[in-house]
Formats: sequence, C-alpha cells, structure tokens
Amino acid sequence: MSLQQPPPGHRASDNDRERAAAVVQEAHTDGRLDFEELDERLTQVYSAKTQLELRNATADLVPVAHGSAQELTLRARHSAQKREGAWNVPERLTAIAEHSSVKLDFTDAQVHWAEIHVDAHAVHSSVVMVIPEGWIVDLDQVDVQHSSARNKAGPPRPGAVRLRVTGEARHGSVVVRHPRKRHWWWPWYSK
Repeated sequence: MSLQQPPPGHRASDNDRERAAAVVQEAHTDGRLDFEELDERLTQVYSAKTQLELRNATADLVPVAHGSAQELTLRARHSAQKREGAWNVPERLTAIAEHSSVKLDFTDAQVHWAEIHVDAHAVHSSVVMVIPEGWIVDLDQVDVQHSSARNKAGPPRPGAVRLRVTGEARHGSVVVRHPRKRHWWWPWYSK
C-alpha cells in the first residue's frame, strides 16, 4: 500500500468510473476495441483512483458522432438556454444570447477533448459556464464593452481540460465559475 495518496480533489468517484466505462463499452460496440482491449480498459477504469487515470484510459476513445457535428450553437432571444446534466460536449460551442441567458454546465458532462472552445456573444445578457475543479480557463480573447468577463474558478491543474473562451459582451457578462456550494440553510440549491 502506498503512503502517497492523491489529493481529494483528484480522486475519482463511482459515477466517474461508470461514465468512463460507458465510453469504453461504446468504443467496443462501435468496433474500435476488440474483446481483449475491452477487458484491459475496463480493468483500468474500475481500478482507477484518480481523474487522471480515468482520462488516460479513455483518451483515445472519442465517441463516434451519431448524426451530430462536433460543434454546437445555442441561441437565446428574450429567453434562456441551458445545457446541464450528462450531455456530450463538442469541441466547439457557440453561445449567442440577446436579452437572455445561456448556461453551460460542464460538471456532469461527457468531455472527451483536451481543449474546448466556446465563442460567447452576450448582448444585454449573460453567458455562464460552470466547470469542475482544476480546469484551465482562458478569457483573454473576450471583447467587452460596458460589460465584464470574469474567471471565478480556482487554480488550474496541469493536464486538465482547457476552456478557451472568445467572443464579445455588450452590456452583459461572461462568467466562468465552479458549482455553488450547498449550505444546510439554502434549500433551493442550484448549480
């Protein structure tokens, strides 16, 4: 038994292992892994203790797109658009909000890319991205006018997913943050 344990923030949960196992099984179903490779990968996944070990076991197994592109565009006018829960994140996203809000919650999403590019356009609106701990955030290419572009996320970890945000905010905001912490006195919790 090793005395060096990874920090708690790096530990993989049972749900993380199940999501990684689903990626491996889908790759086998698509014919990208034979039975021997399937057995090897599932052994790696279920014995993984850290997020990094899970990413290494599935890094080359990007799911085959079933009729969907590797880009996603969300448009909201005088309304709200959300992507949350277990959704497949494409490599490029465009979020256009006019007098509205767009929320991209990556905490439970299936991410198979080392870098995700979000092109955010907020006009009298907000674009909010909720990310897991450790992601690398780049907001340097967001053009703001009477607006704000804020990175409220904690420090990045080496080798983590990079979120590159470009675009513009006009009388609006572009925000990257972690999920809100739930408190016992706050019964109406939302990420």
